[in-house]
Amino acid sequence: MSDMGKIKTGLCRVLTTVLLLVALPAAAHDARPAVIAITEQLPGIFQFMVRVPETVEVGNMPQVVWPGHCEAPVIQPGLGTATGSVRCDGGLYGHALSLDYPYYNPSLASFYRLTLMDGSTLTAMLAPTKDQWDIPEEPTPGNVAAQYLQLGIEHIIGGADHLLFVLGLLVIAKTLRRILWTITGFTIAHSITLSLSALGLVNIPIVPVEATIALSIVFLAHEISRDHRHSLTYRFPLIVSFSFGLLHGLGFASALGEIGLVEREILISLLFFNLGVEVGQIAFILVVSALIWVIYRLQQQSRVLTEAMTLRRVETAAAYLIGIPSSYWLIDRVAQFLI
Repeated sequence: MSDMGKIKTGLCRVLTTVLLLVALPAAAHDARPAVIAITEQLPGIFQFMVRVPETVEVGNMPQVVWPGHCEAPVIQPGLGTATGSVRCDGGLYGHALSLDYPYYNPSLASFYRLTLMDGSTLTAMLAPTKDQWDIPEEPTPGNVAAQYLQLGIEHIIGGADHLLFVLGLLVIAKTLRRILWTITGFTIAHSITLSLSALGLVNIPIVPVEATIALSIVFLAHEISRDHRHSLTYRFPLIVSFSFGLLHGLGFASALGEIGLVEREILISLLFFNLGVEVGQIAFILVVSALIWVIYRLQQQSRVLTEAMTLRRVETAAAYLIGIPSSYWLIDRVAQFLI
Protein backbone atom coordinates (compact mmCIF):
# COMPACT_ATOMS: atom_id res chain seq x y z
CA MET A 1 0.00 0.00 0.00
CA SER A 2 1.31 3.47 -0.87
CA ASP A 3 1.97 6.16 1.74
CA MET A 4 -1.11 8.00 0.50
CA GLY A 5 -3.24 4.89 0.92
CA LYS A 6 -1.95 4.32 4.43
CA ILE A 7 -2.75 7.90 5.38
CA LYS A 8 -6.30 7.64 4.01
CA THR A 9 -6.85 4.34 5.84
CA GLY A 10 -5.56 5.89 9.05
CA LEU A 11 -7.86 8.87 8.67
CA CYS A 12 -10.89 6.59 8.20
CA ARG A 13 -9.98 4.72 11.37
CA VAL A 14 -9.56 7.95 13.32
CA LEU A 15 -12.91 9.27 12.06
CA THR A 16 -14.65 6.00 13.01
CA THR A 17 -13.15 6.17 16.49
CA VAL A 18 -14.23 9.78 16.93
CA LEU A 19 -17.79 8.94 15.85
CA LEU A 20 -17.94 6.16 18.43
CA LEU A 21 -16.62 8.49 21.12
CA VAL A 22 -19.28 11.04 20.24
CA ALA A 23 -22.03 8.43 20.28
CA LEU A 24 -21.08 7.21 23.76
CA PRO A 25 -21.39 10.55 25.57
CA ALA A 26 -24.52 11.30 23.56
CA ALA A 27 -26.11 8.19 24.97
CA ALA A 28 -24.87 9.06 28.45
CA HIS A 29 -26.35 12.55 28.12
CA ASP A 30 -29.78 11.09 27.36
CA ALA A 31 -29.65 8.59 30.27
CA ARG A 32 -31.94 9.50 33.16
CA PRO A 33 -30.64 9.58 36.73
CA ALA A 34 -32.30 8.38 39.87
CA VAL A 35 -34.26 11.38 41.19
CA ILE A 36 -34.67 12.11 44.89
CA ALA A 37 -37.07 15.01 45.49
CA ILE A 38 -37.49 16.15 49.11
CA THR A 39 -39.91 18.87 50.25
CA GLU A 40 -40.17 20.34 53.75
CA GLN A 41 -43.90 20.48 54.57
CA LEU A 42 -43.58 21.59 58.22
CA PRO A 43 -40.49 22.46 60.29
CA GLY A 44 -38.49 19.22 60.39
CA ILE A 45 -41.16 17.22 58.48
CA PHE A 46 -40.17 16.18 54.97
CA GLN A 47 -42.10 14.51 52.17
CA PHE A 48 -39.90 12.66 49.71
CA MET A 49 -40.10 10.85 46.39
CA VAL A 50 -37.55 8.49 44.83
CA ARG A 51 -37.92 7.75 41.10
CA VAL A 52 -35.71 5.52 38.97
CA PRO A 53 -35.78 4.68 35.23
CA GLU A 54 -37.69 1.58 34.15
CA THR A 55 -34.36 -0.11 33.40
CA VAL A 56 -33.86 -0.67 37.14
CA GLU A 57 -34.91 -4.18 38.18
CA VAL A 58 -38.04 -4.45 40.30
CA GLY A 59 -36.22 -5.81 43.35
CA ASN A 60 -33.42 -3.25 43.14
CA MET A 61 -35.42 -0.14 44.10
CA PRO A 62 -33.12 2.08 46.18
CA GLN A 63 -33.93 3.74 49.50
CA VAL A 64 -32.72 7.03 50.94
CA VAL A 65 -30.34 6.71 53.87
CA TRP A 66 -31.23 9.57 56.23
CA PRO A 67 -28.97 11.27 58.80
CA GLY A 68 -28.80 9.70 62.25
CA HIS A 69 -30.95 12.37 63.92
CA CYS A 70 -33.92 11.53 61.64
CA GLU A 71 -36.65 9.13 62.69
CA ALA A 72 -37.41 6.00 60.66
CA PRO A 73 -39.18 7.09 57.46
CA VAL A 74 -42.68 6.00 56.44
CA ILE A 75 -42.39 4.63 52.91
CA GLN A 76 -45.03 3.82 50.31
CA PRO A 77 -43.31 1.67 47.66
CA GLY A 78 -44.36 1.62 44.03
CA LEU A 79 -43.16 0.43 40.64
CA GLY A 80 -40.15 2.58 39.81
CA THR A 81 -41.27 5.18 42.36
CA ALA A 82 -41.40 5.34 46.15
CA THR A 83 -42.89 8.11 48.27
CA GLY A 84 -42.95 8.76 51.97
CA SER A 85 -42.33 11.11 54.87
CA VAL A 86 -39.67 11.47 57.53
CA ARG A 87 -39.12 13.62 60.61
CA CYS A 88 -35.70 15.25 61.04
CA ASP A 89 -35.73 17.65 63.98
CA GLY A 90 -33.24 20.41 63.32
CA GLY A 91 -33.53 20.08 59.54
CA LEU A 92 -31.08 18.76 56.96
CA TYR A 93 -28.62 21.63 56.55
CA GLY A 94 -25.07 20.41 57.11
CA HIS A 95 -25.99 16.71 57.04
CA ALA A 96 -25.55 13.95 54.44
CA LEU A 97 -27.93 11.84 52.37
CA SER A 98 -27.19 8.74 50.33
CA LEU A 99 -29.02 6.23 48.17
CA ASP A 100 -28.81 2.55 49.03
CA TYR A 101 -29.57 -0.09 46.37
CA PRO A 102 -30.49 -3.57 47.65
CA TYR A 103 -28.13 -5.27 45.18
CA TYR A 104 -26.04 -2.82 43.16
CA ASN A 105 -26.10 0.61 41.57
CA PRO A 106 -26.85 0.01 37.85
CA SER A 107 -24.49 2.83 36.81
CA LEU A 108 -27.06 5.55 37.51
CA ALA A 109 -26.27 9.10 38.51
CA SER A 110 -28.32 10.52 41.39
CA PHE A 111 -30.11 13.86 41.23
CA TYR A 112 -31.15 15.36 44.58
CA ARG A 113 -33.52 18.30 44.99
CA LEU A 114 -34.29 19.61 48.46
CA THR A 115 -37.02 22.26 48.72
CA LEU A 116 -37.36 24.00 52.07
CA MET A 117 -40.28 25.86 53.67
CA ASP A 118 -38.81 29.28 52.89
CA GLY A 119 -38.87 28.42 49.17
CA SER A 120 -35.12 27.90 48.80
CA THR A 121 -33.95 24.89 46.81
CA LEU A 122 -30.73 22.90 47.00
CA THR A 123 -29.75 20.52 44.21
CA ALA A 124 -26.93 18.11 43.47
CA MET A 125 -26.10 15.74 40.62
CA LEU A 126 -23.90 12.87 41.79
CA ALA A 127 -21.97 10.56 39.48
CA PRO A 128 -22.64 6.80 39.79
CA THR A 129 -19.33 6.44 41.63
CA LYS A 130 -20.39 8.91 44.34
CA ASP A 131 -23.02 7.68 46.78
CA GLN A 132 -23.29 10.52 49.32
CA TRP A 133 -24.57 14.08 49.07
CA ASP A 134 -23.13 16.36 51.73
CA ILE A 135 -25.81 19.01 52.13
CA PRO A 136 -24.16 22.41 52.63
CA GLU A 137 -24.89 24.72 55.49
CA GLU A 138 -27.68 27.26 55.05
CA PRO A 139 -27.21 28.71 51.55
CA THR A 140 -25.37 31.98 51.04
CA PRO A 141 -24.97 33.93 47.80
CA GLY A 142 -21.42 32.59 47.55
CA ASN A 143 -22.17 28.89 47.71
CA VAL A 144 -25.27 29.29 45.52
CA ALA A 145 -23.08 30.95 42.87
CA ALA A 146 -20.45 28.20 43.08
CA GLN A 147 -23.07 25.45 42.92
CA TYR A 148 -24.88 26.82 39.85
CA LEU A 149 -21.62 27.65 38.08
CA GLN A 150 -20.65 23.99 38.44
CA LEU A 151 -24.09 22.82 37.28
CA GLY A 152 -23.86 24.99 34.16
CA ILE A 153 -20.40 23.64 33.28
CA GLU A 154 -21.53 20.05 33.82
CA HIS A 155 -24.60 20.54 31.63
CA ILE A 156 -22.79 21.97 28.60
CA ILE A 157 -19.88 19.51 28.82
CA GLY A 158 -22.34 16.61 29.04
CA GLY A 159 -24.53 17.99 26.24
CA ALA A 160 -23.08 16.51 23.06
CA ASP A 161 -25.85 18.09 20.95
CA HIS A 162 -24.97 21.64 21.99
CA LEU A 163 -21.23 21.02 21.57
CA LEU A 164 -21.68 19.60 18.07
CA PHE A 165 -23.67 22.70 17.11
CA VAL A 166 -20.80 24.88 18.34
CA LEU A 167 -18.36 22.71 16.36
CA GLY A 168 -20.43 23.26 13.23
CA LEU A 169 -20.36 27.01 13.80
CA LEU A 170 -16.56 26.91 14.12
CA VAL A 171 -16.21 25.01 10.83
CA ILE A 172 -18.46 27.46 8.98
CA ALA A 173 -17.08 30.68 10.50
CA LYS A 174 -13.39 29.74 9.91
CA THR A 175 -11.59 33.02 10.63
CA LEU A 176 -10.99 34.26 14.16
CA ARG A 177 -13.03 37.43 13.69
CA ARG A 178 -16.03 35.58 12.23
CA ILE A 179 -15.79 32.93 14.97
CA LEU A 180 -15.91 35.62 17.68
CA TRP A 181 -18.97 37.27 16.13
CA THR A 182 -20.71 33.94 15.51
CA ILE A 183 -20.14 32.53 19.01
CA THR A 184 -21.10 35.88 20.55
CA GLY A 185 -24.42 35.78 18.68
CA PHE A 186 -25.05 32.22 19.87
CA THR A 187 -24.23 33.21 23.45
CA ILE A 188 -26.50 36.27 23.48
CA ALA A 189 -29.39 34.34 21.91
CA HIS A 190 -29.36 31.36 24.25
CA SER A 191 -28.88 33.67 27.25
CA ILE A 192 -32.08 35.53 26.30
CA THR A 193 -34.31 32.47 26.02
CA LEU A 194 -32.66 30.73 28.99
CA SER A 195 -33.48 33.72 31.19
CA LEU A 196 -37.03 34.22 29.86
CA SER A 197 -37.90 30.55 30.19
CA ALA A 198 -36.28 30.10 33.62
CA LEU A 199 -38.24 33.10 34.94
CA GLY A 200 -41.50 31.66 33.56
CA LEU A 201 -42.01 34.35 30.93
CA VAL A 202 -41.74 31.89 28.02
CA ASN A 203 -43.16 28.36 28.15
CA ILE A 204 -42.67 26.01 25.18
CA PRO A 205 -42.93 22.19 25.34
CA ILE A 206 -39.43 20.77 25.56
CA VAL A 207 -39.87 17.70 23.30
CA PRO A 208 -40.40 19.66 20.04
CA VAL A 209 -37.69 22.10 21.15
CA GLU A 210 -35.18 19.26 21.53
CA ALA A 211 -36.22 17.88 18.13
CA THR A 212 -35.63 21.29 16.55
CA ILE A 213 -32.24 21.55 18.28
CA ALA A 214 -31.28 18.26 16.62
CA LEU A 215 -32.58 19.65 13.32
CA SER A 216 -30.35 22.72 13.72
CA ILE A 217 -27.29 20.47 13.97
CA VAL A 218 -28.37 18.43 10.93
CA PHE A 219 -28.79 21.74 9.07
CA LEU A 220 -25.20 22.78 9.85
CA ALA A 221 -23.87 19.37 8.79
CA HIS A 222 -25.78 19.68 5.51
CA GLU A 223 -24.43 23.18 4.88
CA ILE A 224 -20.86 22.04 5.54
CA SER A 225 -21.22 19.05 3.21
CA ARG A 226 -22.62 21.26 0.40
CA ASP A 227 -19.72 23.70 0.68
CA HIS A 228 -21.64 26.53 -0.94
CA ARG A 229 -19.51 29.45 0.17
CA HIS A 230 -22.00 31.99 -1.18
CA SER A 231 -24.98 30.64 0.77
CA LEU A 232 -26.60 32.69 3.52
CA THR A 233 -25.14 30.36 6.17
CA TYR A 234 -21.54 30.91 5.06
CA ARG A 235 -21.95 34.60 4.32
CA PHE A 236 -23.80 35.46 7.54
CA PRO A 237 -23.10 32.77 10.17
CA LEU A 238 -24.10 35.26 12.88
CA ILE A 239 -27.72 35.10 11.68
CA VAL A 240 -27.70 31.30 11.88
CA SER A 241 -26.02 31.18 15.29
CA PHE A 242 -28.38 33.76 16.78
CA SER A 243 -31.54 32.19 15.34
CA PHE A 244 -30.78 28.67 16.45
CA GLY A 245 -29.22 29.95 19.68
CA LEU A 246 -32.70 30.99 20.80
CA LEU A 247 -33.76 27.34 20.56
CA HIS A 248 -30.69 26.05 22.36
CA GLY A 249 -31.43 28.48 25.20
CA LEU A 250 -34.79 26.78 25.69
CA GLY A 251 -32.92 23.48 25.95
CA PHE A 252 -30.64 24.91 28.64
CA ALA A 253 -33.71 26.26 30.43
CA SER A 254 -35.26 22.79 30.48
CA ALA A 255 -32.21 21.44 32.31
CA LEU A 256 -32.31 24.38 34.71
CA GLY A 257 -36.03 23.79 35.24
CA GLU A 258 -35.31 20.24 36.41
CA ILE A 259 -32.69 21.55 38.83
CA GLY A 260 -34.73 24.51 40.07
CA LEU A 261 -33.68 27.97 41.20
CA VAL A 262 -32.87 29.00 44.75
CA GLU A 263 -35.92 31.09 45.65
CA ARG A 264 -34.05 33.74 47.63
CA GLU A 265 -31.20 33.88 45.10
CA ILE A 266 -33.01 33.58 41.77
CA LEU A 267 -30.84 36.06 39.89
CA ILE A 268 -27.61 34.58 41.25
CA SER A 269 -28.76 31.05 40.39
CA LEU A 270 -29.70 32.05 36.85
CA LEU A 271 -26.64 34.21 36.24
CA PHE A 272 -24.10 31.65 37.39
CA PHE A 273 -25.77 28.72 35.65
CA ASN A 274 -25.51 30.75 32.44
CA LEU A 275 -21.89 31.63 33.24
CA GLY A 276 -21.18 27.95 33.79
CA VAL A 277 -22.58 27.17 30.35
CA GLU A 278 -20.31 29.84 28.86
CA VAL A 279 -17.24 28.56 30.72
CA GLY A 280 -17.87 25.03 29.43
CA GLN A 281 -18.48 26.35 25.92
CA ILE A 282 -15.25 28.36 25.92
CA ALA A 283 -13.32 25.35 27.24
CA PHE A 284 -14.66 23.25 24.34
CA ILE A 285 -13.70 25.93 21.79
CA LEU A 286 -10.17 26.07 23.23
CA VAL A 287 -9.82 22.29 23.00
CA VAL A 288 -11.01 22.27 19.38
CA SER A 289 -8.66 25.17 18.57
CA ALA A 290 -5.75 23.28 20.14
CA LEU A 291 -6.54 20.21 18.03
CA ILE A 292 -6.67 22.34 14.87
CA TRP A 293 -3.28 23.82 15.76
CA VAL A 294 -1.79 20.35 16.26
CA ILE A 295 -3.14 19.19 12.90
CA TYR A 296 -1.74 22.30 11.24
CA ARG A 297 1.70 21.69 12.76
CA LEU A 298 1.67 18.05 11.64
CA GLN A 299 0.74 19.11 8.12
CA GLN A 300 3.72 21.45 8.00
CA GLN A 301 6.04 18.57 8.87
CA SER A 302 4.63 15.99 6.45
CA ARG A 303 4.01 16.47 2.73
CA VAL A 304 1.98 13.24 2.53
CA LEU A 305 -0.20 14.33 5.45
CA THR A 306 -0.69 17.72 3.82
CA GLU A 307 -1.93 16.09 0.62
CA ALA A 308 -4.22 13.68 2.50
CA MET A 309 -5.72 16.11 4.99
CA THR A 310 -6.84 18.91 2.73
CA LEU A 311 -9.19 21.52 4.16
CA ARG A 312 -12.13 20.08 2.21
CA ARG A 313 -11.52 16.55 3.49
CA VAL A 314 -11.33 17.77 7.07
CA GLU A 315 -14.58 19.71 6.62
CA THR A 316 -16.28 16.67 5.08
CA ALA A 317 -15.17 14.55 8.04
CA ALA A 318 -16.59 17.21 10.37
CA ALA A 319 -19.91 17.14 8.48
CA TYR A 320 -20.22 13.39 9.07
CA LEU A 321 -19.08 13.75 12.68
CA ILE A 322 -21.82 16.31 13.27
CA GLY A 323 -24.49 14.86 11.00
CA ILE A 324 -24.59 11.19 12.01
CA PRO A 325 -25.47 11.55 15.73
CA SER A 326 -27.70 14.58 15.13
CA SER A 327 -29.71 12.67 12.52
CA TYR A 328 -30.28 9.91 15.06
CA TRP A 329 -31.34 12.47 17.71
CA LEU A 330 -33.73 14.10 15.23
CA ILE A 331 -35.49 10.82 14.38
CA ASP A 332 -35.60 9.74 18.02
CA ARG A 333 -36.94 13.06 19.32
CA VAL A 334 -39.54 13.47 16.58
CA ALA A 335 -40.75 9.95 17.33
CA GLN A 336 -41.26 10.92 20.98
CA PHE A 337 -44.03 13.39 20.24
CA LEU A 338 -45.51 11.60 17.22
CA ILE A 339 -46.06 8.27 18.95
